[in-house]
Amino acid sequence: MTIERFSELSGLSPDTVRGQMNQGNLPIIKVGRRRLVNVALFTAECLQSEDWS
Repeated sequence: MTIERFSELSGLSPDTVRGQMNQGNLPIIKVGRRRLVNVALFTAECLQSEDWS
């Protein structure tokens, strides 16, 4: 997902999303020169960290 679209959906500014990506808090995937938020990996990490029992 693009940084701009992720920022719209999450309510964070694009600069905040970029900062979180640079710090390693959001997983990224590189497609050519573009860096995208890896939403599939982010979702999987969130589900694994939750206690579902």
